[in-house]
Amino acid sequence: MSDDDDQLLYLGLGPMAAILLGGALIPLRGLTVASNFTFAFLALTIVVGEIGGRLPALATALVSALSLDFFLTRPYMRLAIHDKNDVVAFLGLAGCGLLAAFLGSPRRERDAARKRMDLVDRALRQVEAGGKAAPRAQLIADAALSALPLAAVVVRDDAGGLVAASGPKGTAERAPGTVVDSSTVAEAEHWEWLTRNPPLPRDGLRVTLVVGARPVGALDVWGNGQPAGRVARRALGGLSTVLAALLATTTHAPAGPSREPSPWAVGGRRPGP
Repeated sequence: MSDDDDQLLYLGLGPMAAILLGGALIPLRGLTVASNFTFAFLALTIVVGEIGGRLPALATALVSALSLDFFLTRPYMRLAIHDKNDVVAFLGLAGCGLLAAFLGSPRRERDAARKRMDLVDRALRQVEAGGKAAPRAQLIADAALSALPLAAVVVRDDAGGLVAASGPKGTAERAPGTVVDSSTVAEAEHWEWLTRNPPLPRDGLRVTLVVGARPVGALDVWGNGQPAGRVARRALGGLSTVLAALLATTTHAPAGPSREPSPWAVGGRRPGP
């Protein structure tokens, strides 16, 4: 199941759980004041945020406040509040629930962020290792494919020659549809607190590798359809900088059978789909 499917699942389950929780607490409403029930709803919101993300947590927080009002404050089974103390409990739950949802992030996102930052660290170690560029670039390409939302990764030199490729067979023969530089790919294009960033293009993205003003190669990537958030884009931007340093400071033999420049090599005309 994809991250988007998970988010949709918990977007339905979280609010439903808030309604069921309110119903389950009905037998206790005569034993204590409504404000004491807010802790149960807050705990539910935090759990939903941890496993489902911010948007399901926001929905759960809102429905929790309504569930508290409907089931546990007088007059019961109506969306109305007569007691001013219950008003404070309702507003407190709504505010604290929304704050917890806004500030929270699911565990899988934190794990993915850590993995992507580790990718850049591993790439830097390959630059320090010394030796031919091709085997080290291949290790970086393989690591990028496993850590980032990518379907394929290709590294080329300044003449368009193949240095490393990771992904389905034949990927190296495809021309990316978009060309950007490393600073552009690292930019987050949309708000992330509520919605996820769009995936990297399936028709390919070429990141030009430049040291100073001199082009030294290209990093071609194809998205796998999964969202590419700010951390993923920054990791890709950092990875392109590391690969530029690797290609600029080492010599390597081409991985392909020919040294002939590609008609869409770096510095040439803009590639098309």
